[in-house]
Amino acid sequence: MPSLKNIACIVLFSLCQHVTAQTEWQNPIKKQGRLGSPLVETSPFVFEDKLYLLENNQRFWDVPGAKPGDYFQEDEVRIRDLATNEIVSVPLKNHAFGTVLTWNNRVYVFAGFYGENKPWRKITEIVVTSSTDLKEWTKPETILRANQGEYFFNTAVCRGKEGFVLLYETSDPQWTPFTFRYMRSSDLKNWQEIPEATYGHNKYVGGPALYYEDGWYYTLYLKSLKPGYETHITRSRDLIHWEDAPEDRPFLSFDPSHKNIPLIDPSIPESNASDVELCYYEGQTILYFTGSDQTTAGDLQWATFSGTPKQLFAHFFHNTESPGNEPPEAEGSWHPILLPCEKQASDFSYSSATYRTTPSPQQLAFQERQLGAFIHFGMATYASDMMVVPEATLFNPSQLDADQWVKTARSFGAKHIVLTAKHHNGFCLWPSKTTEYSVKNSPWKGGRGDVVSEFVNACRKYGIKVGLYLSGGDTHFGVTSSPDPQGERKIRGDVHRYFPVFLEQLRELLTGYGEISYLWFDGAYDPFGWDVMHPDSQIPLGTSYGDAIQSMVRQLQPNAVIMGGTKPDVRWSGSEQGWAPYPLENVVKPGEGHANWVGPQNAGYIPAEANLHTRSTWFWSPDSDHTLKDSSFLMNAYLETIGRGANLLINITPDNTGLIPAAEVRLLENFGNSVRKTFGNPFGITSSKQQPASTLTLTLPQRTTVNFLAMEERLQNGQHIRRYEVEAFVQGDWLPVASGTTIGRKRIQQFGPLETDRVRLRLYGDDQNLELESFAVYGPGI
Repeated sequence: MPSLKNIACIVLFSLCQHVTAQTEWQNPIKKQGRLGSPLVETSPFVFEDKLYLLENNQRFWDVPGAKPGDYFQEDEVRIRDLATNEIVSVPLKNHAFGTVLTWNNRVYVFAGFYGENKPWRKITEIVVTSSTDLKEWTKPETILRANQGEYFFNTAVCRGKEGFVLLYETSDPQWTPFTFRYMRSSDLKNWQEIPEATYGHNKYVGGPALYYEDGWYYTLYLKSLKPGYETHITRSRDLIHWEDAPEDRPFLSFDPSHKNIPLIDPSIPESNASDVELCYYEGQTILYFTGSDQTTAGDLQWATFSGTPKQLFAHFFHNTESPGNEPPEAEGSWHPILLPCEKQASDFSYSSATYRTTPSPQQLAFQERQLGAFIHFGMATYASDMMVVPEATLFNPSQLDADQWVKTARSFGAKHIVLTAKHHNGFCLWPSKTTEYSVKNSPWKGGRGDVVSEFVNACRKYGIKVGLYLSGGDTHFGVTSSPDPQGERKIRGDVHRYFPVFLEQLRELLTGYGEISYLWFDGAYDPFGWDVMHPDSQIPLGTSYGDAIQSMVRQLQPNAVIMGGTKPDVRWSGSEQGWAPYPLENVVKPGEGHANWVGPQNAGYIPAEANLHTRSTWFWSPDSDHTLKDSSFLMNAYLETIGRGANLLINITPDNTGLIPAAEVRLLENFGNSVRKTFGNPFGITSSKQQPASTLTLTLPQRTTVNFLAMEERLQNGQHIRRYEVEAFVQGDWLPVASGTTIGRKRIQQFGPLETDRVRLRLYGDDQNLELESFAVYGPGI
């Protein structure tokens, strides 16, 4: 006889089945009709309260008898006004797979570039162009280049939790074709790969779209039904771990009753519903997609949902049960359940004593140096991966010459150099007593060598300030953090056992090599970050370990500035390609930490630094000279970092002999020559620090051609200039030639060129005593 408990379970199960039968899931998307167009990849978007459609038109569709791929260099990415049905502009020709993003009153179009004399669909570059009026478009800039043997297909872009995310389809042979890969950016131009962030590498996917709603990244993808294709949806909080909607809940499926499809046999029925993209407009979600049969052309259709995209996406997951899901709220959104002891980012308080709006003497000295060098050298120079842990005997730089490193840094104007004393693999470039994994167990100099000592001595010999990088993550010890987005990272390994070891390594560096001017703590794989959580309890570690690290630096090297960690003096600009945002504020306001790449517990004067690698990777690798950037790239990075008020740290890569390769030395020397040629001798210069004024007139010795201006704000009392306007006296009139917002440490702006003998600068700000260290103009030099 069954127990009462079993009977109750049976009754409850029956009731649940009955309720489920009464509330069977239904797709809330309503198809509105076919549009008689062969278009496939389209993107609806809203700009200035009007609805538009980005279209990818393949020219062969327009030519009777043409075959796929004919006239492909005439393919165009165009914009249609859906109210008037008129084409308002063509941002790109000889491009395909375009998508669109609107942000801050600007429309950005991303697309694949066919290139010159290349075959159809063999795309190896993704570009971006933008516009503020849908008529005038910026010159396309390449943001991503394929690896050897790789091709790109569809792209998608969204504004995410921290910056922007780009999805692209790849033919990378290590995965199934059309696998999705994800990149991150803070400026929509400079993109970084997100490690492990892929989707579909083990199954067929295609036709992607990407959206961010309520803490979730949603990706629409194409599912092969064999036969037929329909669109499904998946989601992730970190772009690494994905949760698919139930298979019986397709996002959009095809209608086999549809025939008479454009450009194909009229008897063939529809067997495809792909390339779905959507936007929110006038109270409903608007969707465009294509039917057809995935061959010659599409069958453009549209649909609607009465609600927001957030509500629509949640509908496909609502009431599903899988490990890690949080209970849905009434509207279908999801939020984590917090334990009472958890401290969230918004709970951090700010002490008025630490909320500085003026620089410390150390910060000011750091900003005045402007340009620095980064030296990535260590065990990763000898291995193919900077996270692997090969034997210490592999390290043997037989020709190591630290003088050559420093001379190379000086050649392009570096005022300080940061050496990777220990990178993520845990190998120490000094004979640390904390571990056997160091130079003391390598064959170099019979185990009696010390790279840090040689580096420090060379810096002092040539008058360069010393900086040291010490990775918090240590794969040799087995302690790192996961590569999840900021705020969601998890500790890997026993951080409590490792922390005393790390602290002693730091003490050795701070006490054994004289004065250290710069300490660089990498946020990547850092187990001491403010945001890392215990992997089981999901309780944040907090700032205690990070604060202790900062305290040791303050005690043992009081004149040093600190990059990174829980209480930084310097913050990252958000780019590893030599770029800083503009306008650029030196003061981070309370609540703006996340947006400025510091923990939410930070506020106050925290200047920015950008870094860049001259090769395709941070460390040297064999046969990589061909990946070196050119001098014009470095010069442009100089203008977009130092020229916007940030510092710049340029990477140098000694090879496995310990020498910087000749090609890299030449590149950096040429870059330094370009800087000196352009900005070494101003045609005119003045200052307002002796007599503060809101208008400065610079009179040149004679009428001459100028095309650059450079301004430096006096920062001892903080950053106060909020806007400037520049005029030149040309043919008897004052003509506006340049304007901007912040100046800060330095502002460089290009204009003209034009001939003049007088230039006038007007300043506006939040203080009557607006002071400039200098205002200078220069002639053509690049």
